[in-house]
Amino acid sequence: MDVETSLSWRGPYWYAGRRPRRNSVGDTPEDLDVSLLSMYERGSEPPTALPAAIVVDPAGMPYTGSEGFFGWLMNLIRKLPCEVPFYVLTSSDEELPEDIQATAIIDRVVPDDVLLMLICIHQRALLRSEEAQLRRRIFGRIPGFGSAPHHSGTSSLLVVGLSGRFLEWQDASEQKVEVVGAFDGNMAVEFMSKRAFDAVVVDAPFDDAIDYMQQIRRDARFAGLPVLAVCEGEEDTVSLFRNGASDVLVGENLKETLSRRLVSALRFGKRRRLADRILAESHMWLRQQINEGGLGVEYYTNYLETCSNALAVRGLDLWEIRLLPENFGYTVSSHEERNEIFRTLLSIADATSRDEDLVCLVHEFGPVAVLKNEAGTARLQKRINSILTHTNL
Repeated sequence: MDVETSLSWRGPYWYAGRRPRRNSVGDTPEDLDVSLLSMYERGSEPPTALPAAIVVDPAGMPYTGSEGFFGWLMNLIRKLPCEVPFYVLTSSDEELPEDIQATAIIDRVVPDDVLLMLICIHQRALLRSEEAQLRRRIFGRIPGFGSAPHHSGTSSLLVVGLSGRFLEWQDASEQKVEVVGAFDGNMAVEFMSKRAFDAVVVDAPFDDAIDYMQQIRRDARFAGLPVLAVCEGEEDTVSLFRNGASDVLVGENLKETLSRRLVSALRFGKRRRLADRILAESHMWLRQQINEGGLGVEYYTNYLETCSNALAVRGLDLWEIRLLPENFGYTVSSHEERNEIFRTLLSIADATSRDEDLVCLVHEFGPVAVLKNEAGTARLQKRINSILTHTNL
């Protein structure tokens, strides 16, 4: 399964109730974590360091009404300089505040390593969404420009399995969400390759559910898609999480709680789908600019400045690599040879980088790659050097 295993940005965890544990490499010193309840009770100001995530478990917690702790917390979140992943841990029979806007609402038995993985996935998803909005703002709208089938369609929920609760899922989702049924994992992947879905519910016996989720997660296109699994007993919950579930719905769920958990997953999935589509269309459009002399310098410099400022809020840097032959110890003797190696370098960078990285030809500058982390630049440089060393151009 192609999933995130490292944080895009590091910082303290803001928590109330259940406290996330450190991962194996240790994100930040323990004393930088922030107890939201202590801050609420003391009326103290939040720290300046941007949190890696906010995790709240309201079980047995006082002051959780919308006018109490949660109202205070939502106001605090709105004042953050940028969006961060926000999780509410719950169970099937707990009531939740109506106006809560969480990145995900998850069963509280989620293992610590799975929760960390979800934080990594959601951090990257936020950066991808911001990158998509930035490109739309700077480069303009590129409607239908090379959009793949699995990026297209209206807001939809895919229900996999033969439980007979199809109408219950229709009732729990928003009115504008189309609910589609699939008998098994093979049918689900076939449907998902032909149109976009914002979330998946796997409602099947345990062994079948594991098989269906693994089939979905094996496809890199759906690695970050919200997948909710249903199980009758708590003993299977951890196994479902470890085999690809983003959330696990145990036994009978309160109608309102089920709806909020499902709507939360659909909201995140829709945002992911729209970002994927914009980035895919942008990628195709940028490739076409190669045949037209490259992206304009003004567009490019505007992009660099805007993106750099957005990343700085999270303490991240933008890394620009000029993909010129001389920067890799390669000498060219003609204009034709230079154009040929330009295309080769762009092709290598395109294959090595992520969708949210900008790889393009810039007029007057030549080919460039703009990446969101230093590790990506080292990986790209190593790949280019390796190919140039063993290729006759």
